[in-house]
Amino acid sequence: MKSFCVLSFCCLFLLVAAKKAEPCNGHASLCNKHYNQVSFACTHNSYSYPPPATIGVLNQEKSIQQQLSDGVRAFMLDLVRPDLSSDPKTPKEDIDAVHLCHASCILINKGTLENTLNVFKEFLEKNRREVITFIVENYSGFSVEQVEPSFKSSGIDKYAYVPDFKPNSQKHGYKWPTLKRMVDTNKRLMVFMDDKADVSKVPYILPEWEYVIETPFENISPVEKFPCTQDRPRDGKPRDLLVMNHFAYNRAEIMGKDIDTPLTANQIKQHGYNAAKSLQQQVDTCKTVWGSRVPNFITVDYYDVGDGDIFDIVNKINGV
Repeated sequence: MKSFCVLSFCCLFLLVAAKKAEPCNGHASLCNKHYNQVSFACTHNSYSYPPPATIGVLNQEKSIQQQLSDGVRAFMLDLVRPDLSSDPKTPKEDIDAVHLCHASCILINKGTLENTLNVFKEFLEKNRREVITFIVENYSGFSVEQVEPSFKSSGIDKYAYVPDFKPNSQKHGYKWPTLKRMVDTNKRLMVFMDDKADVSKVPYILPEWEYVIETPFENISPVEKFPCTQDRPRDGKPRDLLVMNHFAYNRAEIMGKDIDTPLTANQIKQHGYNAAKSLQQQVDTCKTVWGSRVPNFITVDYYDVGDGDIFDIVNKINGV
């Protein structure tokens, strides 16, 4: 009888220990960290991958599915309204839908937002302890009511987090949920949009500039040292969340105008921008500027260039 009790106690202990060790975003130690205390690998223009294989247009090599599989957990998405006069390849039935393009849908059009949200939803369904973030640029100025149907139709809206706090005049100091709470409540998607967000109409599409600041994004190659100053919004008020932009552009002057295009994967490799040394240098710069604050979204082009260094840096920041 005594041995039975001991065995039962051991089994119970192991079960409790196993439950306690359940991970959040791959690591149990992240579960009790608040969302704003966690760093995430983020892809710039996440949808901008081949096809087409057009140099000067793409920002990534891998699909959204592969980015998720590799460990990317934050995604920059640009919302554009196609124009039939300039984007004749867009099906007429899709012309009023929200599309993922960069400025124009002529060179790259990854189709409707809803189609890509279906991919994210499938991932969240299959990976119940993962938290992901969307950072949305509303390039065409859609109303939030025009954006919401894509979330509803895909069914991903059920995973979207709705804060239990209201914006304050200081724009920081909010009590963000822990990753564990987001996992336990199955609200594992955080959505920020830079323009036309209105939480009174769609409570889970959050106004980016209320909660997020970004470092400069117009970095022209060659870049000796990526900055960590507050570039957007330019009101000098800190926020709880920090986007660390770590990508650069080629710049050419055409007919008196500066034209910026993304670097190719080979150029990024040649300059070492995605290598641990360059990434860590900017992280250290951010520490100098922001103290103990965590750079939450380490944002790069061609995340797969650099032998996985972005994930090593994110893990180092997160202490895992």
